[in-house]
Amino acid sequence: MLYIEVPTCILCALESRMQELRMFGVTDINHYVRLSMRISELIPRGRSPLFIESFEEVVKILNNDDPHASEKAELERVASSVLDRVIAYAGNDLTKYFEVAAAANSVDVPMRGYQFNVDDFVNRLLEGATWLGITRDGLRKLLDEVRRVGYVVDNSGEFQIDALLIRKLVNSGIDVTVYARGLPYEVDVTAKYVSEVLGDTRVRIVSTGTRYPVFYNKGLIRDLENHDLIISKGLGNFEAYLERDLNLRALFLFRAKCEPVIKMLKVPRNSPVIYFK
Repeated sequence: MLYIEVPTCILCALESRMQELRMFGVTDINHYVRLSMRISELIPRGRSPLFIESFEEVVKILNNDDPHASEKAELERVASSVLDRVIAYAGNDLTKYFEVAAAANSVDVPMRGYQFNVDDFVNRLLEGATWLGITRDGLRKLLDEVRRVGYVVDNSGEFQIDALLIRKLVNSGIDVTVYARGLPYEVDVTAKYVSEVLGDTRVRIVSTGTRYPVFYNKGLIRDLENHDLIISKGLGNFEAYLERDLNLRALFLFRAKCEPVIKMLKVPRNSPVIYFK
């Protein structure tokens, strides 16, 4: 599956990247022409290459390998400030940490039909999820059965919630391997940053080595298959999984922010989703 929905995904990439240039103060029309031409070249390669390689073009235009660095640091700071509220809400119910992790996926760069708002991130963090393919009790039973989990991380800010859940999983006796991008991509955390935060928690950390998500790394698919369960955060990872037509035992945690996913799963717009596939 190259695209979930061809016209919408292409327009989303175009609008998202143009908004990035504008956000970073680019006014030279030649840079917008250059980016448009690069996007047109990438369209036949599919959704993930389109988004990732067009971001690479933004990086070159800005001459900055991590243009969202200050934004990511602020997102992590804000998320850290609400962890006590999350712990008070979830207590010892591990399934609630999954639900908060899904709700926290409101973090993102601008995309077609969606604009991230930090107040929404904070105020809607405890919002209940739509459960698909599994129930809360079913998740409890599943967690009792698994011993090895692969955790695919996504955006900064929500990573503080991920780190909280990962520590809970480790403390419950589960071996956790965290997979993260090797190079900066949008507001996603990198493997280096994950190591700095989780380095003392008996967690194995694996880098993709590139800006691409782990599901696009053929060399790591066998590694993923060694786990009893894959927990995957975010829309980009979910869509990359679908593109690669993988068949892993996977639990996806995200907000339904884009129209093709909303239509495919028949869920409310911007609702947190826990989807077992």
